[in-house]
Formats: sequence, structure tokens, C-alpha cells
Amino acid sequence: MSIITGALPDSVEFEGKSYAVHTDFRRWIAFFEAAGERDLVGMLKVYRELPPSADTAVALALGFGNGAALPYGGGGKRAVLDFETDAALIYAGFMGEYGIDLCEASLHWYKFCALLAGLGQDRRISQIMELRAEDAGLVQDKARRRRLRELQRNYAIPDRRSAQEKDGGLVRCLGEFY
Repeated sequence: MSIITGALPDSVEFEGKSYAVHTDFRRWIAFFEAAGERDLVGMLKVYRELPPSADTAVALALGFGNGAALPYGGGGKRAVLDFETDAALIYAGFMGEYGIDLCEASLHWYKFCALLAGLGQDRRISQIMELRAEDAGLVQDKARRRRLRELQRNYAIPDRRSAQEKDGGLVRCLGEFY
């Protein structure tokens, strides 16, 4: 389905039954924040009517949320956008580019994501996302590579994982070597 040729979805389908979801962008930002925190209750708040199981509900919601083609990583492994960290820049980008006040606007999640992806390269959020996505290891010039790494540190998305989650990631990573 194309955003310009058909009605935007307002439900998910499972075993022939439709389950209505909230479509406002704020709900979906909260959904992805809850997903990052592994907060099941928070993730399920996108539903008007819940599917039969929590696992099914989460899987369907992820499909709906990711169907909007978020400009997260440009195909890379690292995230280039964080709704909490980048909130003010996203707001400024929408206001400057489209004249849309996100504090007042009611936008379908898919519309929000399309507009976010379409922000011009002259918008600060677009520049920071591009900077985060660039692979410093591929930059040949040492001075430019050093400057890029410095800027990437300055504009890095904070790691909000707990110490236990970070330790678990290290143990899994080390386990791959042994």
C-alpha cells in the first residue's frame, strides 16, 4: 500500500480478524520507547482492541510500526535517530520545513514518518542523522576521520541500557569468541 494511493491503515490483521490500533504518531513514539525499555504494558497501549496474546500483539505492532519506513539507520547497524534525544530537533525540523507544530498536530504514524524522512538536508536533525550514519573507518583522511569521530561522540545517542543489560551484552559477545 502506498501512502499516496490508498487509505492509511488503522488496524492489524491476525487470523482473519482486525484489531484496531491508535494511529497518532505520539502513541507510536511511546511504543518504540517502551520497546527499548522492554515495557510490555507500554507497548500494548497502541491497541484499541488487543489481539489474543501479548506475543502476537507485539509482533503485529512491530509490523505496523516498522511499516512506516522509519529513517533509523540507513541500512547501517547503529541507530541514527532517537526520539527522546532528538525531540527538539525533530520539532524544529517539522516547524521549519512544513510549518507543522508537533505539539498541536494530529498526524498518522505513517504520515509522520514520511515527513520525517523527507526533511531537507539543511535541517539540523538531517545533518546529525547523516553524521551518525557515516562510517569513520572508511574516511581516508586522518584529520577528517578524527573530526568525524569527535562529532559522532558529541552527537551520540545515549546508551540507556542498565549496567546489567550492558554486562549481559558483553558476556554474549565474549561467548561468541570462546
